[in-house]
Amino acid sequence: MAATTPTPDPMGFLASERFDFIVVGGGTSGLVVASRLSEDPNVNVLVLEAGPDRLDDPRITTPGFAPQTYNNPDFDWRFMSTPQEHLDGRQIAQPKGRILGGSTAINLGMLIYPSKSGINAWEQLGNPGWGWDSFAPYLKKFHTLTMPSAKTQEELALGYVKRNDHGTDGPVQLSFGEMDVYTSFNSAWPRTFATLGHDLTGDPISGVANGAFQNPGVVDPVSKKRSHAGSTYYNPEVGSRPNFFVVTEVLVEKILIQNINGALSATGVQITTKDGSRRKVLATREVVIAAGTIKAPQLLELSGIGSKALLSQYGIETLVDNPNVGENFQDHGYVPFSWEIADDQLSGDCLRNPDIAAAALGAYMQAGAGPFSGVPIASSFMPLTDLSDADRTELLAKYLDASDYKSVPSQEQQFGLLRDIFNDPNDASGQYTMAPFQIVPRDGPYLDKIYGMGKEGNYISIVSVLNHPFSRGHCHIRSADPTEHPIVDPKYFSHPLDLELHARHTQYLETLAATEPMASLFKKDGRRIHFHKKVETLDEARQVTKETFISHYHVVGTCAMLPEKIGGVVNERLQVYGVSKLRIVDASVMPLIPRGNIQATVYAVAEKAADIIKEDYALA
Repeated sequence: MAATTPTPDPMGFLASERFDFIVVGGGTSGLVVASRLSEDPNVNVLVLEAGPDRLDDPRITTPGFAPQTYNNPDFDWRFMSTPQEHLDGRQIAQPKGRILGGSTAINLGMLIYPSKSGINAWEQLGNPGWGWDSFAPYLKKFHTLTMPSAKTQEELALGYVKRNDHGTDGPVQLSFGEMDVYTSFNSAWPRTFATLGHDLTGDPISGVANGAFQNPGVVDPVSKKRSHAGSTYYNPEVGSRPNFFVVTEVLVEKILIQNINGALSATGVQITTKDGSRRKVLATREVVIAAGTIKAPQLLELSGIGSKALLSQYGIETLVDNPNVGENFQDHGYVPFSWEIADDQLSGDCLRNPDIAAAALGAYMQAGAGPFSGVPIASSFMPLTDLSDADRTELLAKYLDASDYKSVPSQEQQFGLLRDIFNDPNDASGQYTMAPFQIVPRDGPYLDKIYGMGKEGNYISIVSVLNHPFSRGHCHIRSADPTEHPIVDPKYFSHPLDLELHARHTQYLETLAATEPMASLFKKDGRRIHFHKKVETLDEARQVTKETFISHYHVVGTCAMLPEKIGGVVNERLQVYGVSKLRIVDASVMPLIPRGNIQATVYAVAEKAADIIKEDYALA
C-alpha cells in the first residue's frame, strides 16, 4: 500500500511522513528515476537535492552561458583532484552540477552516444540484461530529435542521421541549430576527415560508427533554451503530480540502515535542511542513490558500507565490509590544441568584445538566434589509423602483458575486454572534438580560467580524447564529516599504456589542422596556445599530453555494477551488496567507461534503472 500523501509544506512533512521511494540526488539520473516512478499514482516519491533550484536562471537556460557556472558554488560542487603523480603534480578540477538538474544543467551541451562493444562489455563482465540489444532502446527513449533546415543539413553533412533510430517522444529535446550557430569550421569538419579517407561510416547512435559528425545539442528547438533533466523530467506537468516531491538545499548525511538478526535493510536517510536542522526521513520501499560518481561512494562510506580498514580510521561502524566502494574510478581526459584562425574567420573568442557580445545576446533574447542559441561543438570517433599491426602488438606486449604492468585481479576481465576493443578495426580508441573557442589548460586548474578566453587573438580548438583508458583511481572519504569533500584521486596515466595511446591521438591533431578544407581556415604561421611549435615527434606529443591534459568530466565506476568478487558494489539489478532496499542508479555503477561524452549513457542507465525498479515492485 502506498504511503499517505504528504502535506504541501516540504519542511513540515519531512520529519513525520513516510515515502515509498526516497531518491538521493536531483540531478540527471535522480530526476529520471523519480519522474518515471511517480508515473504510478499509487506511490509517493521524494527527491532530495543538495543544490538549489535555479531552473529559471539565464546561466542555466541559455545554452551558450554554461561556462559562467563553472567554479561557482551556486552551481558547481567544485571538486578537485589530489596532485597527480603522472601529470607532474598538477591538480585537475572536477566540476559537477550542484543544482536541480545536476551536471546536465551546466555542461557544454553535447550529445554523444556510446559504442555497441563498450556496452556489450558491461554484460560480459557479469551483468546479464545490460548488453547493447537491451540497452539501446533506452538511448532512444529519453529524447526527441528535431532536424534543422535542409540547407543546414547539407552544410553540416547531416545525411548520416537515421531518423527512425532516434527518439520521437522522449522528454529531453535534442536539436541542431541553424547556420548562425556555427562557423566555417563546422562545415569543414566532416569534409576534412573525408579528405583523409575517413568518411563517417554510419549514425553514431548505432554504436558502431567511426568518422566525423556534427553532434546535436541539448537545446529545445522552439524555446532555444537548454533542455536538461530539471527542465524536462521535472517540468511543470510532472511537478504538479500529488505524489512527487522535490526538496532542494538538503544535504543527505547518511543512509539509515536497520539490522534485524543480521539482515541489513535501508529504512531512510538522515538529512540536514537549509536551516541547519537534522532530521530523519523514512522510506517504506527503497532508498535510491543518484548522487553521482563522487558523492555516491562517499554516502555509502558515511553509512558504514565500504572498506573496514578505511571506515575504522574515522570511527564509522562497518556494516558491510566491501573494499570495492570508491574504487574503479575512471575518467576521460582531453588534450586541447588551439590554433589562431585566419583574419576572415570567426570564433567564439570574438565575444570578448562587449559590442559583439551585446549584439549576440540581443539576437538570442529577441529571436532565439545567434551563437548563444546552440551547441557549435562537433565531434568524431577514430581508431589509431597510423598504428601498424606490429606496433600495436608491441605496445600491448610491453604495457599490458609485461609483468610490471599486469592488471590486479579485479581488473583482469576489464583489461581483456579493452584489449578486444582496441584490436577491433571497427572500434575507435580515440575521440576528436572541435570547439570554436580557445582552451587554455595552462591557466588552470579551474574551468573559469581554462575557458576564460584569456589569450589575445581568435582561436579554434581541437581536442584528443582516449575513449577507453586503463588507469584506475579512487574516491574515498577524508573524514566522517558529510560536508567535507571526499578525496578524489583519478590516478591519470598510472597505467603507462594510456600515455602511449593518448599521445598518438594527440599527434594526429596536427594532421587534422593541416588538412583541407580546414587548413585554409587557420592563419598561416599563426599563434598556438598549446605548444611553442608544431608537435612533430612522439616524444613531443607525450610531453604536451602530460602538460595540458585535463578532465573531460566523465567520471564513472566508483560503485561498479560487477560481481562482488571482481570489484562490484551493486548487482545487475543495481542493488547494493549486503543491504536490501538500497539501490544506485547513477554513473558510478558503470563498470567500464563508455565511448565519448557520457550524458546520453547516464540518461539511458537511469531510464533502464526505473524500469528495473518498476518491474521489481510491479508498478504501473
